[in-house]
Amino acid sequence: MNPVILKRFLIVVYASGLVGMHVPAVSPMFTSLVPLTLWFTGFICVWHFPKPSAQAYILLAAIGIAAWMLEVAGVRSGKIFGEYAYGPTLGFKVLEVPITIGINWVLLVIVTSAVVEEWNLGGKVGRAALGAGLMTALDLLIEPVAMNFDFWQWRNNYVPIQNFGAWWMASFFFHWVYISADLPEKSSLFRLIAALQFLFFLGHWIFMQFNL
Repeated sequence: MNPVILKRFLIVVYASGLVGMHVPAVSPMFTSLVPLTLWFTGFICVWHFPKPSAQAYILLAAIGIAAWMLEVAGVRSGKIFGEYAYGPTLGFKVLEVPITIGINWVLLVIVTSAVVEEWNLGGKVGRAALGAGLMTALDLLIEPVAMNFDFWQWRNNYVPIQNFGAWWMASFFFHWVYISADLPEKSSLFRLIAALQFLFFLGHWIFMQFNL
């Protein structure tokens, strides 16, 4: 697909999902499409990966599996991120964690790394720290939306501070691995997806503040 057309299509998809999830008549339908949207976006990132190779795809798969296993440990122990459980919104679950979560971690590492790559600041550690910071900032926006649409639920509806610390540390590690493999590359498509992720959850937060 032509990159310009693909970018416009993604904007329409995310904008439609944002609005549709807040229209009572169609909210259940649009909410059910959240996993499909994440899988589609992840597929786009893999298909348009700037440095395609077997090594790159193996590493991305390894990050996805490792992130999913971390979530399994987190849900089961309640010790890593805090006590939480996934709802049905994100789709099919294995060991109480949606497969979609692994895809989402890979997606976020790729697109936030593209933003950091554009800034061209610091060495590996600095870039990994910045990428992790972006992912943690996004998580701040995601949490209230996630609970509202039953992506997951926290015990007593309270998001513990340790969640954000653990999220940053896990994100830092995955970014460091990704950067160390020399995979990051400047990509306007990936930067757009990063922006869409932030705007999508920020838009939800605004709608929720005004009970829309």
